[in-house]
Formats: sequence, structure tokens, C-alpha cells
Amino acid sequence: MQWQPDQSSLEARLAAAERTIADLQRRVAALEGAAAQAAQPAAGAGDAVDPWSVPPWPQIVDLLRRGKKIEAIKVHREQTGSGLKEAKDVVEEVERRLR
Repeated sequence: MQWQPDQSSLEARLAAAERTIADLQRRVAALEGAAAQAAQPAAGAGDAVDPWSVPPWPQIVDLLRRGKKIEAIKVHREQTGSGLKEAKDVVEEVERRLR
């Protein structure tokens, strides 16, 4: 007779797989953000931020739509290595354009 996993074992394995997928999606987004930033000329002090020069990251848009602006700023900083002001400016511009 073949072994059949129980419901809790399957749920635990599914939850672990979902966490792995979410982690991989964050890593891919970070790499895409870094690649897009590397392809852009460096912004000088006082330059206007144009977040639409690269497509907005789906995770940031999702966070903004759920009203989690601070979390979106944190994600932007993690994905791009940008400073707080730059991340805030970009996220606020994305938020403004989503309205």
C-alpha cells in the first residue's frame, strides 16, 4: 500500500512552498529594480524623480492600493538601495499617478 500524506502535512508543505515563491518574487523584483536603476543615469541633487522611466514594481503598487505607503517606501529602498527621500518621492509619485 502506498503512503498517503495527511492534510496537515500537505498544508505545511504548501505554506513552505508559498513562502519560497514569495521570497523568490521579492528577489527577482530587487534584481529588476537594481538593473533598471543601473541602466538609468544618476540623478543629481534637485532632479525631478520620474518613477515611470521604469515600470513600477507590482509589490509597491499593491502596497499602495492597500494603503501601506510606509511599507511601499521600505520595499522601494530594499529593491533599489535608494535613500529615504528618493524612495518617498518615487512612492508618492506612483501613488499620485494611481489616483
